[in-house]
Amino acid sequence: MRNVIIVIVVIAIAAGAWLFFKARGVQQAAVKWEGPIDEIVFEDIKRDEKDRDRVNVNLTSRIDAPVAEVFESFQNPERSQGLVEEIKLAKVLSGDDQKKTVEFHITTLGQLQVLVVDLSYLKDQSTIGIKTVEGVIDIDGKYALTASPDGKKTLVSYTATQRNKLPLPVPESVERSAIKEQFANLMRAIKRDLEQRGKTVSEAPREMRFAA
Repeated sequence: MRNVIIVIVVIAIAAGAWLFFKARGVQQAAVKWEGPIDEIVFEDIKRDEKDRDRVNVNLTSRIDAPVAEVFESFQNPERSQGLVEEIKLAKVLSGDDQKKTVEFHITTLGQLQVLVVDLSYLKDQSTIGIKTVEGVIDIDGKYALTASPDGKKTLVSYTATQRNKLPLPVPESVERSAIKEQFANLMRAIKRDLEQRGKTVSEAPREMRFAA
């Protein structure tokens, strides 16, 4: 009996140590996302005052390509696979030009996440809806595309509510960093897709970044 207790204690200590080092690694990875990020020109990420498990997200990026071309990249999410190191898999499970169900394997803060999402495409409104089907995060949001006055560039505004389904609470700073990293990596992937297809404008001046 004594030996069994010792084994249980050793396993518990090992499990606790593993969780500690895993959490510490995630927190360390989050540090690099605390400052300004090139792909994000506006950010406002806040936990809901009434529901602390819910996060309200508002992020904006600028892409130097016309709205129609950016929308077309969103309509082909499978092309994002491998365009940035963090997007390991982007597989369309079903759908058409109006709606697609996509499985993503994405590394966020050094941890692999598997998400299945529904993407809905409203071309006449230049918006893309996103809603989680499976995963550790509940996402309900949209990407709204706005053309610059000359029509050569696009502002991508992401608004959403997100809720973690992890068994343990996530520090707010880590949660903010994870949200920013996922958004920034998606924007990088779209930019690289557009560059490969020769759809971006050259030498566009960088606009001033601001944050709430």
